[in-house]
Amino acid sequence: MQHTGHAMLNASEQLVVAAAAAAAPSVFNTQPWSFVLTDDGLEVHADPHDASMPTASAARDVRLSCGAAVFNSRVALARLGHGSRVSVLPDAGDPLLVARVTATDDAPDPALDELYRWVDSRRTNRYPFRPEGIPAGVLALLHDAARREGATLRLLDGEPEYQRMLTSIRHATWTEDEAVRDDRDARLSPRTGRPAIPVGNLGPVPRRELPDDPPVRDMAEGLDLPGRGSAAFEPHPDLAVLETADDVPGSWIAAGQALQRLLLEATGHGIAASFANQPLEDAELRPDVSSGAAHHGHPQMVLRMGYATAQPPVSPRRPLSEVVRPGRG
Repeated sequence: MQHTGHAMLNASEQLVVAAAAAAAPSVFNTQPWSFVLTDDGLEVHADPHDASMPTASAARDVRLSCGAAVFNSRVALARLGHGSRVSVLPDAGDPLLVARVTATDDAPDPALDELYRWVDSRRTNRYPFRPEGIPAGVLALLHDAARREGATLRLLDGEPEYQRMLTSIRHATWTEDEAVRDDRDARLSPRTGRPAIPVGNLGPVPRRELPDDPPVRDMAEGLDLPGRGSAAFEPHPDLAVLETADDVPGSWIAAGQALQRLLLEATGHGIAASFANQPLEDAELRPDVSSGAAHHGHPQMVLRMGYATAQPPVSPRRPLSEVVRPGRG
C-alpha cells in the first residue's frame, strides 16, 4: 500500500507511543534505549551506556531490545488509528540511531491494533511452567508472528536436537565467565537502591530433584535475597530458537521486532515465556545452537515457553523523563 502522507501526533499521542516503546522487554531489564519524540512519530536510539552485560552477545542484545521497542511503537500507533513506516538504521553516521518510526495517514493494521491490549500484560516469566505442551494451533500463530517480521521461530521438538540444546544451556551456565556473574550480581544487589530485576520477578530458586540441573538459569544464584523460596521446574520445557537469515545489526533489530510480536501473540493466548540465551552469550557455544540440519539461519534468541504456574509483577521501568530526549519538529 502506498503511504499517502505523514500523520501529525499531539503531545498526548506522543507519550502513548513512548510509553508503549518503553514497556518492551530488554536484556536483563536494562532498557538500553532512549527516544526522541517527533511531530510524526519517534526515533529509537540505542543507549548502551552501563547497559551491556560483559558477554559476547552484548551489542546484539542491545539492538534486539531496541527492536522490541520499535515494534511496540508500531502497535501503539495502530491503536491511535495510524499506519506506520519504519526506517531501520537510517543514518550511517549515527550507528546508535536504531530506527525512525513515522506515523502515516494510512489505515491502521488491525493485527497490530489487536496486540496493543497485551503490551502491559506481557511478562518475562521465570516461574515454573505446567507440564502440558503448547497446542499446535497456537505454535503456528507464533511461527507466523515471527515470519511476518522476517524471522523464523524453530521449535525444538525432536531428538537429538532437543537434548543437545539442554546440554548446551547447562554447559553455558556451568562455565559462565566470572566477570559476567559479578556484573549480574552487582545489578541485582539491593544496595543499588533499584536492582535491575526485583525479587518478585526473579522467580524461585530452581530445586534440583533430578540427576540433571533444571534447564532454567537462576539469575541470582548464590545471592541471599529474602522472599524467593524454591520450586521444582519442569524438566522438559518447550524450547524454540528465533533465527534470522543474516547476522548484522539490521537483522538483530528485525529479530527484536519478531520477538516482541510473537511474545504479544503468546500473551494473548495465555502462553508465558522466559529466555535461555546462555549458549548465545558464549561465542564458542553459539554455533551449536544452529547446528541442527533444519536450522534457518543465525540464532538470536532461545525461548522457554509454556503455561505459567504464577504471574510475576510488571518489571520496573525507568521514568519516561529518563528515556525521552528533547524532540524535534
